[in-house]
Amino acid sequence: MKVEIVNQQKLYPIDRKKIRRIINTILKDEKKDAELSVVFLDNKRIKEINKIFLHHDDVTDVLSFAYSEPFLKDAGVQQRRRETTLRLPLSEEVEKRNMMCSGRDEERKFLSAETVTGEIIVSVEMAVQIAKKQGYSIEGEIILYVIHGLLHLIGYDDKRKREAKKMHQREKELLLYFGYTTIPVPN
Repeated sequence: MKVEIVNQQKLYPIDRKKIRRIINTILKDEKKDAELSVVFLDNKRIKEINKIFLHHDDVTDVLSFAYSEPFLKDAGVQQRRRETTLRLPLSEEVEKRNMMCSGRDEERKFLSAETVTGEIIVSVEMAVQIAKKQGYSIEGEIILYVIHGLLHLIGYDDKRKREAKKMHQREKELLLYFGYTTIPVPN
């Protein structure tokens, strides 16, 4: 299991050990291995990434990209990725290994089917704004975003009502387990 944490903001201190412990606990509970990057940014940077990769010209709280997503292999997306100044070191390393291992010999595959690979990108600025406005823990709001992004990479979905309910229930369970009892999650 490899979890790389990259902090590119100065608005709120990130407890890397706690983030890594939470991610590892969730992955163990979900019976998954992982190679992940978790990147903490401000609103300006997450808006830029949201526009480049998803064509949404908005600030968002969290983005997650599984390396297996077909659109990430598109030549135009690859070029836009190279043009961004975002440091996503693990993504390039995982891509190189997968390219080296793919091909004739399926037994040479580097990652198993149970391995979650991807990036979780968190807007700390958004978490600070929302937590202050609502009067609850900034750290808890950041943890909610990390959990939300990780659950997406694991396979949870919130596009349809039924799946969203299941995902939000899991988020609530995990927040309570980690001691964040006042962070609201949508129903």
